[in-house]
Amino acid sequence: MDNITPLLLAGGKSTRMKSPKHLLALPNGTPLYQHQLTILQQACPQTPVVYVSLAEDSPVDAFLRQAKDDPDSGITIISDEQASPAGQSSDPAQSSGPAQGLLSVHRLHPTSTFLVLAVDYPLITASALLQLIQSYSLPVTCFRNAEGFCEPLVGVWSPDALERLKEDVARGGGSPSRVVKEMGGRMVDVEEGVHGPGRGRVLMNVNTRGEWEEACAVLGAEVEGVVMEV
Repeated sequence: MDNITPLLLAGGKSTRMKSPKHLLALPNGTPLYQHQLTILQQACPQTPVVYVSLAEDSPVDAFLRQAKDDPDSGITIISDEQASPAGQSSDPAQSSGPAQGLLSVHRLHPTSTFLVLAVDYPLITASALLQLIQSYSLPVTCFRNAEGFCEPLVGVWSPDALERLKEDVARGGGSPSRVVKEMGGRMVDVEEGVHGPGRGRVLMNVNTRGEWEEACAVLGAEVEGVVMEV
């Protein structure tokens, strides 16, 4: 679909990880966010720009600093402060987490449909995201994990779904998964034919050092040409 825009939720500080997730280094030395940008570009090759949502206080490396200053980089970085409406605080301490990241971009592009990927899914593949795009139906479509729960931060969000999320945040909420449920959003399982590092672990979400080391072991084995059964 040519009308879907890729969005990477790079986030900000991570208490449990004790360091910014987006700057974690893969076994080959590549920052995690750059790996995820490549995956999104592969899934949406027709899209000239990938949006990156960062908390206002998120540290950036040389690549991100250059992207900020280069309008032809193919990467547009949007911070909470840049996208906050007049009269609303942009204090990171008052951010609504992933919901704020989604809404930051939605405020600037209210008619766009976004392929959303949170940075902390290191084993996601372009083929999995292509499956998600092909399965998309209004108002929102996301993957369902092995436990049967939705993964709203690996999904396709329409303007209507993002407006509902905006209303939820205004009421003091801010749960993307609740919005998916309330709107009767579609949940799809990763197809058996979608292979990649770790196979069945495509939707692995990392929040701790131990989980990150586990994901790196899978990715490192993939680089060496070894398929791990996990």
